Amino acid sequence: MKAKIRVHGKSQSRTVLGIVNAYLKLHPDTTFPELKQAFPGSLNPKSFTDSLFVPVNEAKSNEKQFFEKKNEQIVLKSGRRFSMVEVWMKEEYEAMVEHAKQYGIEVAEMDLTAPFEKGSYEFEYLEGFEADGIAASNLADIPPVSVSEEDEKLNCKCLWWILPILLLFALLAFLSKKCSFNEKYAIKTSGMEFAAPAVNSWENIKGTLDPTTNRFIYDVGEITAITLSDGTIWNVGLNSSECKLYNFLNSDDVKVNTEDRTQGWITLDRIHFETGHANLTPESENQLKNIAKLMSLFPNCHIKLGGYTDSTGTDEINMRLSDERAKVTEEKLIALGVDASRLTHEGYGSQHPVCPPNNTEECRALNRRIDIRVTQK
Repeated sequence: MKAKIRVHGKSQSRTVLGIVNAYLKLHPDTTFPELKQAFPGSLNPKSFTDSLFVPVNEAKSNEKQFFEKKNEQIVLKSGRRFSMVEVWMKEEYEAMVEHAKQYGIEVAEMDLTAPFEKGSYEFEYLEGFEADGIAASNLADIPPVSVSEEDEKLNCKCLWWILPILLLFALLAFLSKKCSFNEKYAIKTSGMEFAAPAVNSWENIKGTLDPTTNRFIYDVGEITAITLSDGTIWNVGLNSSECKLYNFLNSDDVKVNTEDRTQGWITLDRIHFETGHANLTPESENQLKNIAKLMSLFPNCHIKLGGYTDSTGTDEINMRLSDERAKVTEEKLIALGVDASRLTHEGYGSQHPVCPPNNTEECRALNRRIDIRVTQK
């Protein structure tokens, strides 16, 4: 079938969410039984449920397995809302992409998608197809949220006069923040504004597995130069650990989360150990030098180091190894000049995996890591 809608996605699960909503654009009168027939549970056989869709009031028991936010839900014409099971594995994602072709839906390569927010999706209408008054070939982010006509009119009447005020405050806040940062730290970047680090799921992590070492080699993104106040120039990736930590420490808007301590962790993307041991590899020292340098520039910051392993081996061995690796990393930072009172460490073994399935070499390599969390700034 000739494609009528092309889905541009930034992650596997979000793209699948886009595919289902593209189907509903093509078939707006679809009932729930028809939707289940169009996208059977067999497309995601490793899921814990026999259906890809669960009514929102039944999804709470498996909260982390579903898209539950209002703008992520599947909404039928009848008004019924459903949470969709996330697609974790590459094989299931590829099967879904192939399956969608029979409905006139194709998926763009992720690396070729338009520059919109990571983790979302957008539609491109093809062959003269139009939906909701949007002409073909226009990219439009269409979240599956229905808003009544009365609500839309009410929102327009109540909010139009607030927008200029909000824009003015945003501009003043931006200029104030930029000036105060330059005065306080005297650190300049090469003409680029850095955004606060985003929280990504494992399927969004870019990189490759080194088959000779079984280590995950992270894609740190576009390289940019950062000139520090002492004249040091860093050439770092925009998605590197150094850049994420710099963003966090530099931003006055991003606060340390003291209530949920599972948040705010940053994986050190170039820290490696000898297999089965707590001995740092020589190439790991460069990144630790950069972390120590950042801590010297932000003298109020304190950091906790977390050590993690994959699920291979016993819990006892994994806990001990992860703790030893976190401790060795802490000791190296102290040797590089960081005051010991600003550092803590803890081993978590195979808990809190970045890649929950833990069933491939790539997945296990992602789970073997050292993370850092700013506990004070």
